[in-house]
Amino acid sequence: MEVKENAAGEITDVMINGNTYSMEQAVKLAKSGELEGVKLSARENGEQYISHFANGMELSQLPRFV
Repeated sequence: MEVKENAAGEITDVMINGNTYSMEQAVKLAKSGELEGVKLSARENGEQYISHFANGMELSQLPRFV
């Protein structure tokens, strides 16, 4: 898995097995069980995002793609 950041340093997209998904799409995949081993968190406004993997690795530690 690789991640893409915006100018503010927020992770906006993830690449899984060569397929790119927005964070919103990745959250939907995680909720449906198609993306396993990730932990969902929520911002103050209720928006969900993938915060890290079940093994504790944070998305910020993953390689970047452009």
